[in-house]
Amino acid sequence: MVGEFPELQGVMGQKYAVHEPPAVATAIFEHYLPRGAGDRLPQTLAGQVVGLADRLDTLVGIFSLSMLPTGSSDPFALRRAANGIVNVIWTGNLSLNLSQLLRQVCEAAQQVVHQKATAASLQEQLQEFFLQRVRTLLQEQGVDYDLVNAVLGENDGEYTERTLQDLLDVRDRALFLQSIRENQTIDRIYETINRASRLAVQGDLKTTQLDPTAVIRPDLFKQPSEQDLYEALIQLVPQTEGARSQRNYQQLVEALAEVAPTVSRFFDGAESVMVMDADLEVRRNRLNLLGLLRNHARILADFGAIVKP
Repeated sequence: MVGEFPELQGVMGQKYAVHEPPAVATAIFEHYLPRGAGDRLPQTLAGQVVGLADRLDTLVGIFSLSMLPTGSSDPFALRRAANGIVNVIWTGNLSLNLSQLLRQVCEAAQQVVHQKATAASLQEQLQEFFLQRVRTLLQEQGVDYDLVNAVLGENDGEYTERTLQDLLDVRDRALFLQSIRENQTIDRIYETINRASRLAVQGDLKTTQLDPTAVIRPDLFKQPSEQDLYEALIQLVPQTEGARSQRNYQQLVEALAEVAPTVSRFFDGAESVMVMDADLEVRRNRLNLLGLLRNHARILADFGAIVKP
């Protein structure tokens, strides 16, 4: 039946399962959804789960054989399968750790499929493939390319892992960034955060560090603006942690906006400092101050990737 009428895939399975519990018949039909761009998505959890499992099985199996899509050639519709996985997760608001799931299925595949790649390299290929699909789908939702870069990062392992661990969060951050660009709220923090981010890369502070007391030496301060920024960063810590745990990115933007005037005095005016001071310890201290500000902003996005509005 499906061989002659492929558009009935899932439909006929549902009909044949008429004597099974209704939820089973529905899941048989829904697990093929979406069948293409613009198609409806599965509404039941069973349909969503089976659909995700089927597509992951296809992706891992084909990738294991090193038969990846090239250019416009995608004979096994792997891009559509990955798009389907992302869209099902987004539409169903499923709290699914895709990174962990990919690791598990790649390890399982290595035991049953004769593959050239190791489980780790197979997982890396699939992660990159999914990142490309997320990038495309976000832009199709109207998010500007630079804002997509800002939430996904470029060759940024921390952001890659964060994206695949929580696809709902990366979607929400991208859409939020687009909204504050359109209502111009981003203008309140863009200049100072972007400037700090671009200078901070010349330091060596880890991007996960948020606590100023662990990495800043107040005894090296030469201007009041340094002390002011240090104190502002201390006050920013609980606000950032609260915004991160609750995914309240508006709260984070408001907190960063309060720090912006202090950062401006650090850069310009009578109390400004030369960040790249000749004294290496002073220079590192100042770069750490800017790195901390960058790190707080990174909870939302990499502002260094955002093009000036």
